[in-house]
Amino acid sequence: MSEDLLYLVFLLILMLALVAYVFIKDKENSAKIRKLENAIEDINKDLHFLRKDLESKSDAPDMSSYLDEIKAEISFLIDKEVNSKILPVLKSLRGFEDIIEEFQNEQENRLSSLEQKTQNMSKLTPNYEDEEQKIVDLFQKGKSIEQIAKDLRISTGNVEFALKFRKILE
Repeated sequence: MSEDLLYLVFLLILMLALVAYVFIKDKENSAKIRKLENAIEDINKDLHFLRKDLESKSDAPDMSSYLDEIKAEISFLIDKEVNSKILPVLKSLRGFEDIIEEFQNEQENRLSSLEQKTQNMSKLTPNYEDEEQKIVDLFQKGKSIEQIAKDLRISTGNVEFALKFRKILE
């Protein structure tokens, strides 16, 4: 019973360590994402100021096509940077989710197995209080220790122990 308890404590500690590790990694990834968000915001601000400058300085009609090309290139670069930074983070988070789900399923299976084993054990263990009372009753009715052991299908040592425990036999 104490091994099972130690095993459960170990699993609890392991699960807490895993949760702490995921929490720490999540904080790190959140910080990285915030940095990327700030960089994108700065780029958008710069783009806005560049647009204003171009609009105020542009006299030629082909500047709008040049501006559209710059927009497309900047959009492409932003998408490329975001994908190169965020997608690996998302993949690792999905991996963590899979690992945690597998671990959780494994623990649930182990717990159900332990529950089944304890139910089987409780079915196999006799009710000692009732057995002791039967021994005392049979002894008081005049049956011998050997006959009581045979009737209850237990050893004569158990019968003697129960009688000595109840201080009926010295």
